[in-house]
Amino acid sequence: MASLDQNLIASEAAPSIAPLNLGIIIPELEKYGGAERYLIECVRVWQDRHDVTIYSAVFNHDMLRESMIRQTVKLVEIARCFAGEHAFFLNAVLLPKLWRQQIGRHDVYHTHLWPTHMIDLHPMVWFPHEPLRLLHDLRFEQRQNDPENHEVHIYPKYNYDQISDNIYDAYHSAIDAMDRATRPDHIVANSKYMAGYLARVYGGDVAGVVYPGVDLDNFIDLKVDRKLFVTISQLWSHKRVNLLIEAIALTDETQLIIIGSGPELDRLQSLCIKLGVEDRVFFLAGLKNYEVSLVLARACALLFCPIREPFGIVVLEAMAAGKPIVAVNEGGYVEVCDPDYAILIPPSPLLFAEKIEYLRDNPELRRSMGNAAREAAKRFSWNRTAMELERFLLAASSPDKPRTEVPVQSRLAPLVGIQYYLWYGDGFGMEHWNDSAQFGHVGDHPFLGYYASERGQTIEYHLDQFDAMKLDFVLLNLHIDRFGANETELRSIRNLLDISSRRESTLRFAIQISPYEGDAEQVRAVIGLIRTFLEREQYLRIDGKPVLFWFWSSAFDGNRAMFEAMGEASAGFRNLGFSLRLPKGVEENRYTFGFFEGLGLYSPLEVSSEANWERTWQVAVDAAQTAGMRYQLLSVSPGYDDRGLQDPRRAGNPYRAVPRRGGETYVRTLKFAESLAKPPDIVVVSTYNEFHENTHIESSAQYGYKYVELTREFVERMHANKLKRNGENG
Repeated sequence: MASLDQNLIASEAAPSIAPLNLGIIIPELEKYGGAERYLIECVRVWQDRHDVTIYSAVFNHDMLRESMIRQTVKLVEIARCFAGEHAFFLNAVLLPKLWRQQIGRHDVYHTHLWPTHMIDLHPMVWFPHEPLRLLHDLRFEQRQNDPENHEVHIYPKYNYDQISDNIYDAYHSAIDAMDRATRPDHIVANSKYMAGYLARVYGGDVAGVVYPGVDLDNFIDLKVDRKLFVTISQLWSHKRVNLLIEAIALTDETQLIIIGSGPELDRLQSLCIKLGVEDRVFFLAGLKNYEVSLVLARACALLFCPIREPFGIVVLEAMAAGKPIVAVNEGGYVEVCDPDYAILIPPSPLLFAEKIEYLRDNPELRRSMGNAAREAAKRFSWNRTAMELERFLLAASSPDKPRTEVPVQSRLAPLVGIQYYLWYGDGFGMEHWNDSAQFGHVGDHPFLGYYASERGQTIEYHLDQFDAMKLDFVLLNLHIDRFGANETELRSIRNLLDISSRRESTLRFAIQISPYEGDAEQVRAVIGLIRTFLEREQYLRIDGKPVLFWFWSSAFDGNRAMFEAMGEASAGFRNLGFSLRLPKGVEENRYTFGFFEGLGLYSPLEVSSEANWERTWQVAVDAAQTAGMRYQLLSVSPGYDDRGLQDPRRAGNPYRAVPRRGGETYVRTLKFAESLAKPPDIVVVSTYNEFHENTHIESSAQYGYKYVELTREFVERMHANKLKRNGENG
C-alpha cells in the first residue's frame, strides 16, 4: 500500500505512454460532492492522454463545462435508479447488472463509487471512496422513524429509501453476499484509513492509496469575519451537522454557514428554531466553485464533524483557502492534518464550542494557522492525484496483471455494573431531551451532545466509557407501558448487542424490565422478546442462568396473579430486582411471593436523610438477607435532583434534591460498598445517563469526566479485592 510520503514525493511529470481506451462508470455525475470532484479533476488531466468514455445515469453538463471537461470526452447515459417499494434492493443488486449490458468494450474500466464494481467487467480498477457503509459502520446510524420502517441511504441518491422492518435484514444479507462476490482487479483507496476498512470488508490487500488534490488558484483573499464559521457537507444524518448547530448554540454571537443539500434539511432547520439560533445558522446549496471560495474566504475556520469520513476533500479546500480546521479526530482526512493548522477533537458540541470561541478571540493564532494550512496544501495537487491513479489503470490494462482475490469469508463477587438508559431521541427537543416538562427536563449538557440512543456513534462512545471504567456488565433498561415495550429502547438494545459483538467486547449485558402500566400479557410478550437475546454470548449469566433484572416500583406488590404470570414467563431466569423501597425482611414474601433472588435499592440517596444514610443502607442489606435473598445487591449513586421535572407524583418526595458536593456524595456510597464485611454479589452504579434525575455519571458539561474516573478507580479496587480474596482462598 502506498504511503502518504510516497504519494507526495511521486513526480507530477506526465510520462509518455500509449493512450488507453478508458471506460469510466459512476452512478450519477450530477452534484458537486467530493467523489464527483475527485473523478472530474482526474478526467480533466486524462482527457489529453486517453480516449475517455464516461457512463452515468445522470450528467450535469453545466458542471462539466465549468470544470473544463471537453467534448472529446464521450458521455453515455445508462439506466437510472429504480423507484418504488423494492428500489433499495434493486438499485444495489440488479442495477449494476443492467448497466453491464449498456457498457461498451474498453481496454480498462475505472469503476467509481459503490456499487459500480458489481458490473463485473474486466480489467477493472475500482475506486469506491467507501464500501456500502450502511452494511457496516453506518448500519446503526440509519434512522427508524417508526417501528415498521427504516430510512436508508445509498449514495448518490438525494433521499432516503423507506425499508419495512420485516425485510430489512434480508435485504442486508442478500446485498452483502453480492457485494463480496465481485473481484475487481485492483481496489484503490483515498486514504490509509479507508484502505484498512476496505481490506477488512473485502479481504486481501488494497492495491494502493491515492489522496485527493486541491487547486490553490481557486481561492481568494477577503477580510475575515471572526464570528463566521462554515461547514461544507451533504445533509445526511451521518454527517453530524446537528452537532455543529448545537455547538453554535453554546457560543455567543457566532454564525454558521452550512453549504450542502440533503434530506436532513428540514430536521436541521427545526433544530435551529428549537435551539434559538435560526438567525445565526444559514443554509446554502447549489453554489458554484467561485461562490464556495467566497464563503470560505470570509469565514474564520472550517468546522467538520462527519462519522469516519472516507477522506473529506473540503478539508484540503479549506487548507488551500488558508483556514484553520476544527474537525472530529476520525476518518481519512486526519492523515493530512497537522496541529499547526488543524484542531482534531472528539465529536462533542462542548469541545467544538470551546474551539470556536478560542479561534474567534485569537486573531494572531487564526492567521498563523491559516498560513500553515495554505502552505501544507501546496503538497497536494490534482495533477499528482490523476497521475497516481493512472498508474493503476495502466497496470490493470497490462496482460500479465495480477488479480485481487476476495476470499469467502465459578464467578467471584462482586460484579460491578451500571444502569444504562437507551430511550433518548435524536436531538434537542426530541424524546427525553427537554421534550416535556413532566418527564424530559434536562439541565446538564452531555459531552456527546443531545444524542440518539440507537445511533452507532452514541453506542460506540458509551461502550468506550464502559470499557474505560472496566465494568463487568451493563443493565439495559426496557420500559413497559400499556402499549408494550418501548420501541426506541428495543432498537437501541439490538444495535448495542450487534456492535458489542463486532467489537469482541468482554462486557456482559442484562436487560432490566421497568413495568409501570403494563399488564401480565404485555410482560409475557416482552420477556419473550428478551429470550431472543439469550443466544448471544454477551448476555449476563450468573451461576449458569441468564439474569433478568426488574426495576421494581412496588406498583404490583401483593398482586399474586401478576407474580404468578411473571414467574411463568421468566422461568429459567434469575430474577433480580432494584426497588424504590427497602426490602421488608421476614415480611417480604407477603409482597413479592419469593419471586426475587436478590432485591436492592435502586436509588440509595432517596431513602433517608443524609445523616442516616449508612445506617439505612445497612438496614436494607440486613433486611434482604433476612428475607432469604440468595444474592446481595447494592447501588451506588453520585447525587439526585429531579426538581426540574413538573410531575405531581414527585411532589411528595422529601429528598428531591441531594447535592453531589463535588463528588463527596458518590465517594460516600462507594466507601459503604467497600466497607461491608461480607461483600455484595452485585454492585450497580445508579446511573450512567439518567439526566432527568441528575444521577448521571456520563461525561458532561457540568461534571466533565470526574465521575467516570471515580468509577474506574472504584472498579479497580473491587477487582483487586477479588483477586486478593481469591488468593487467600486458593
